[in-house]
Amino acid sequence: RRLWDEFAGDTNRTSVSDLVLPSDMMIATLLRDSASAWWDDHRTPTVEQRDALLTSVLAGALDSTMARYGDPASDKWKWSNVRHANIRHVLGLPAFSQLDIPVPGGSGTLWPSTGTGSHGPSWRMVVELSTPRRAWATYPGGQSGNPLSRRYDDRLVKWTSGELDTLRLPGTIDELPAALRLAELRLTPATTRASRATRATSAARTARTSSTTTSGAR
Repeated sequence: RRLWDEFAGDTNRTSVSDLVLPSDMMIATLLRDSASAWWDDHRTPTVEQRDALLTSVLAGALDSTMARYGDPASDKWKWSNVRHANIRHVLGLPAFSQLDIPVPGGSGTLWPSTGTGSHGPSWRMVVELSTPRRAWATYPGGQSGNPLSRRYDDRLVKWTSGELDTLRLPGTIDELPAALRLAELRLTPATTRASRATRATSAARTARTSSTTTSGAR
């Protein structure tokens, strides 16, 4: 936060946590210029450059983290105490949910997790723009919504570790090997009351036409 003190406006302001600040990518860009004016914290009499500011910030971060979690060798420093995900049941029932799952990532990473368990990526997919098509994906939970099914949360382990499964993308049923076809579902238009009435009316008209034609012939 000390890097963007210029956004605070008021030089007596001690925090910029409530302001919209540049992204982490801007910090990564600034790292290339050790003498950039952005490194200077205008709230201090010293003119800071990159190395001095980073050293001060990292030392302060270590002190505040130790004050919060204690000895780094203790269990309080486990990653799950810092960043986690919650996969909640649709009704929020804890018994059917998976809570406090340790996850990597952050706001400026490929896994943009808040770390609070409230928001984060669910469906993850990688597609290779090739011929034939190839893609890999994963999602938290499972295919079944039944908590008693083994498919209820069988995708969770791979999702947590960032592993992806190969997707099958057949254009037609013939492109899927027979050994992988467990069932086939065919959809046909339903016969509704309106369509039955339409066919009955059409049949009656045909019958009347045939009767009139026969009478005329006589």
